[in-house]
Amino acid sequence: MTVYILRKMLSHLAVLLLVNTVYISLRRIGKPSSHVDYDIKLVKQQIQDVLISAAAIGVSFGALAFLLVLMIQWNQNVLVVIAAFFISVGMARQIVSAALDAVTTDMNAFLSSWVSTLHLLAKDRQTSEWRLIEDRVEVILLGKNLEYDLPVKLHGVKPNSPQVYKYLNERKWELEYQHDITSEDHSCLAFAQHALKQMRDKLQRYDQLVEVQERTEAVNNVILIAIGTLIWLLS
Repeated sequence: MTVYILRKMLSHLAVLLLVNTVYISLRRIGKPSSHVDYDIKLVKQQIQDVLISAAAIGVSFGALAFLLVLMIQWNQNVLVVIAAFFISVGMARQIVSAALDAVTTDMNAFLSSWVSTLHLLAKDRQTSEWRLIEDRVEVILLGKNLEYDLPVKLHGVKPNSPQVYKYLNERKWELEYQHDITSEDHSCLAFAQHALKQMRDKLQRYDQLVEVQERTEAVNNVILIAIGTLIWLLS
């Protein structure tokens, strides 16, 4: 667990709470409008650190809410304390999901950006190796709920333009690629193959986080909060 992840998650939660006064859905609020806004430091964090940080934030908020009610209502209305327990548990799980959104949103933007860039790089190349890369990229785009989101610098740029290679060399460090990328086919192909391997690793981590996020925001949170609210009303 790192202080950086906690800080980013808490700032994301603050944005969600403020924006939620205007918009109904917590989901995807604050999503970067452009790939350049993704935080590569968050994208590269270990899953365990992300999960521990989100759990720490959720449990802390839930426990604090319950303890406040416990201290105020324990000698006055036990039913309110019981209601607070159910509501706090449901709230804690929902906060975990919202905290994870700080990372999954950036990972989605990162993956969308790079997969789109690879698709541009493979476009109009006729060899079987490039056709395979293009097919794999399209499968990722369609199957992983990603968007075709080219970097701003590559909008309207032809696949063989010098701007493409300039951009790749400027950003290749994000994919831990060490070699220079030139317009020669073998150079581009080597980078594309390396990038696909990186994408598979990032996609696996992204899928795991999204799965946890979906479980923590599932309908049982609503049930817990509803039970707590019902007990409170009966009290």
